[in-house]
Amino acid sequence: MAAAVDDAAEAVGNLAVSDAAADYSATESEDEDGGEMPEFVPRARPAGRKCSVMAGVVKVEEGWTPPVFDKSEENKAMLDARVKGIFFMAHLTQVDVDTLVGAFENKVYAVGDILMTQGEEGDCFYVIESGKTDVIVDIEGSPTKVAEKDGEGENNFVGELALLYNAPRSATIQATTEVITWSLDRTTFKTIMEKSAKGSNDKNRAFLDQVPILESLSDMEKMQLADALKSTTYAAGDVIIKEGDDGAEFFIVEAGEVVCTKTKEGVETEVSALLGTGSYFGELALLNDDKRQANVKAASETVTCLTVDRATFKRVLGPLENIMKDTKYVDKA
Repeated sequence: MAAAVDDAAEAVGNLAVSDAAADYSATESEDEDGGEMPEFVPRARPAGRKCSVMAGVVKVEEGWTPPVFDKSEENKAMLDARVKGIFFMAHLTQVDVDTLVGAFENKVYAVGDILMTQGEEGDCFYVIESGKTDVIVDIEGSPTKVAEKDGEGENNFVGELALLYNAPRSATIQATTEVITWSLDRTTFKTIMEKSAKGSNDKNRAFLDQVPILESLSDMEKMQLADALKSTTYAAGDVIIKEGDDGAEFFIVEAGEVVCTKTKEGVETEVSALLGTGSYFGELALLNDDKRQANVKAASETVTCLTVDRATFKRVLGPLENIMKDTKYVDKA
């Protein structure tokens, strides 16, 4: 079946998509001996520096406002949680999330109904609340089931690729049970995503100018870094990094304070002064391909950190390696 999925991906156009689509393809697949069918998405092709997650710009009339559809508080809470759990929506503010939640329209499909058809223009994005669907791709003229989508797994959404990349639908989605979905129209999806992404990038880029360790980076390198940053908020006492764990991210404190500790003879001891806005930690494990050397916890009521993954850290921040190693507090973190 894995080979069939690869063949199907080849057949639908070999789309060259960004890192986000590559992340989407690395979903909950099981081995061929059993378990669920692997997730199908177009195969990601190497394309140099990642392209924007939003292809094209949607134009709306002056005075346009997103639609609002009635829904219960329970449904609002469910959609809020679903949206926040979708990786390409991680940058959205709570205001943006609330706007999207209001704009979702409930649509129910019966067995055999088609939610979307391969090759057609994408006009909406779906969150699947419950039910099961087949993912069907035309392979050499033969409609072939290559995966399933349902409301139970982590990837309980469908239809985003055509909207994110202005591409035709890459597969047909057909209901195999009654399917309860929440549909978000193309205009609202793209308008909110574009506005939020631009606002987030502009904010991150301005913040990076205030981080002393990054002064030697070029404008282009700062733009690349701003584009890759993800924001995460922690409550007082939350463990951000745990001593001994594998390191996959680099952290910059955007707001609040954190404390670094190490466990010595069974006693947790602070090993640095509080780190505040503009401080960074977590780089040693990435620089040395080593385990985390300390615990880092949120010390203020709330802490917001900007994080960047290992690959981007190596590519963009590699030239700062010696400076980082010479900075006293990072020896402890």
